[in-house]
Amino acid sequence: MKRIIASLLVMLTALSLFSASFTDSLGRTVELPDELERIVPSGNLAQLVLYSIAPERIAGWSSKLSGSAEAYFPQDVINLPVFGTFYGKKANLNKEALMSADPDIVIDMGEVKGTTEDMIRDLDSLQNDIKIPVIFIEAYLDNTPDVYRTMGRLLDKEEKAESLAVYAEEAIAMAAEARDRITDPVTVYYSSSSDGLEAIAEGNFHGEVIEKAGGKNVVPSSFGSSSNKVSMEQLYIWDPDVILLTSEEAYEEAIGSGLWSTLSAVRNGRVYLIPSEPYPYIDNPPATNRIIGIYWLGNLLYPELYPVDIIEKTKEFYSLYYNHEITDSEAERILHI
Repeated sequence: MKRIIASLLVMLTALSLFSASFTDSLGRTVELPDELERIVPSGNLAQLVLYSIAPERIAGWSSKLSGSAEAYFPQDVINLPVFGTFYGKKANLNKEALMSADPDIVIDMGEVKGTTEDMIRDLDSLQNDIKIPVIFIEAYLDNTPDVYRTMGRLLDKEEKAESLAVYAEEAIAMAAEARDRITDPVTVYYSSSSDGLEAIAEGNFHGEVIEKAGGKNVVPSSFGSSSNKVSMEQLYIWDPDVILLTSEEAYEEAIGSGLWSTLSAVRNGRVYLIPSEPYPYIDNPPATNRIIGIYWLGNLLYPELYPVDIIEKTKEFYSLYYNHEITDSEAERILHI
């Protein structure tokens, strides 16, 4: 947390002063063009943040939109070139294609990868290779409002950024207030695999929304399976109050198979298929989709502590974060209501 606060102070100080330079979360001062009209995001988080605030400035994607996601994006955006990512297990950045697109800047967001020194060296090296400014903004679920305000100043889009920041701020604040009032947390099991038996353990950022909303992940952080594979016998022992599944195949198995039928969540009708259009509300990617996930899951687990109209909150989220309007009936379908 101290690192986040310190980096934000550095960024805010720089933003109040810069005209053609920016000091990013790593302490790198990068010279920028006067106008940032063509921007390339690096990674899913950066591309979804950028799309929400300035879709017209995206010069290309870091990864191709999935078929199901395409319904929420205009065709000219869908057809943008894909350059790949610089970090991660599937790092595949095409430097030549990126350079030929001639963007004004490349923006990376998320956690510091490795040490600060390692990442400074990596981004300086990339910037030197492609001759395009590269900046990094440290971003977590909790500091989402600050990320948007930083992007608003950087792109001269303060009004739009503020509306995005406030929505996130209110969700995070409601969750914090709810957690302070919870004495007996609802226990939760979450899996995104097609068989429902690959678990996300407590403390893993892929399941952060569960803990943020006030749930208790039944899979301990010390869970010993290297693949996070869970046996039915182990699931019987944990016997969660609620089961959250991303896969429709896993959901149908859970509610229809005798193997799952003795679990409390199944017997009590508390197995839920996570809304996943255009992206799952809990994870995959761990990006802006998790903001609506706080409202959705909080309202599901503790309706008295999250007294929101989830239909209206969902419509507002899609309008703000996906620049896409949905109707009440579309929201109900997405939410599986």
